[in-house]
Amino acid sequence: MQHKILIVDDEESVRFVIKEAFSRSYQVFTAAEGMDALEIIQREHPALVFLDIKMPGLSGLDVLRMVKDAGLSPIIWMLTGEEDLDVALKTLRMGASGYLTKPFEIQRIRDIVVNAITGSEQKAHHDTREDRPWRVKKKSPKK
Repeated sequence: MQHKILIVDDEESVRFVIKEAFSRSYQVFTAAEGMDALEIIQREHPALVFLDIKMPGLSGLDVLRMVKDAGLSPIIWMLTGEEDLDVALKTLRMGASGYLTKPFEIQRIRDIVVNAITGSEQKAHHDTREDRPWRVKKKSPKK
């Protein structure tokens, strides 16, 4: 079974580059806006989602929140054209696995895909609530 990847970005060139890099090895879906992304996530259950933060309509932050609130569990990497540490930290607290600034090196995307897919395969063999390397764990308060 081929793993599924979803690329959500309002820039066609970003969707095209990532899709071309992985379409031979993975089943790749694309969406230009948030509502389409939500439909694809619910229907196809991709293992990995690259999600642009700023899009017309639903933002990437809205989509991330809705996916997490629905209890869906794709690995989500946020994409953005702006470096903003506060937004990056916010997305991680919301459950994103990482934050990538455009323009990006395609090798970095390849590394993310390989690590995410390998991690999801390991999770399928060893599924515990605490063993989620792509989740940001909250620190417990010191007593």
